[in-house]
Amino acid sequence: MDFSARTPLDAFRLLQTHCNRTLNKILTDYRLLLTVRHAKQERTVLSFFNKKGEHVAVPLGSSPWYLFLNQQLQAVPQGKDYALKILAYEYRIQRTSSRKDEAEVRFEYVSPEIDPGFPYSRHHIQFHQDYHEVREGFSLQKLHIPTGGVMIEHVIRFLIADLGVPPLIDNWDEELRKSEEQSRQWMSAAQ
Repeated sequence: MDFSARTPLDAFRLLQTHCNRTLNKILTDYRLLLTVRHAKQERTVLSFFNKKGEHVAVPLGSSPWYLFLNQQLQAVPQGKDYALKILAYEYRIQRTSSRKDEAEVRFEYVSPEIDPGFPYSRHHIQFHQDYHEVREGFSLQKLHIPTGGVMIEHVIRFLIADLGVPPLIDNWDEELRKSEEQSRQWMSAAQ
């Protein structure tokens, strides 16, 4: 499927549909929602929300894990179409649904557009202070933790391969590879 969107909202919805298809096929039944933020509707937030409209982490099947996912996106004009640029992301793996609770591990990115003076590494990973109790035999030396620019698909792979979250389908790896390739194509168009 080619990424071609005539409006910012079309671009956001195309990514939302793609992410939900991947998440719902491989990991969870919960759906990501969009909140358009600016008068020109060129920015949005893609996240899981509760009925009160608050950002939440969603449970992952029979595992002890919850996934919090938040992407801040901008639609960038390219000719007659729009491409997407990630302004910030926050992927949190935690033991509760509340965003206020400390995550076991979190992957974050803050672009210069969001915070020009951000003093830390823009792409970073942080662990809970008691990370040794994440799972039996947990060792940072044995995990394959995504770094650099982290896509949703990387977090899904980490949850299944390293933290033992059961996938919803047997051919999850094949489906995830297709989704990774599609996301790479879409995001490279905005760079």
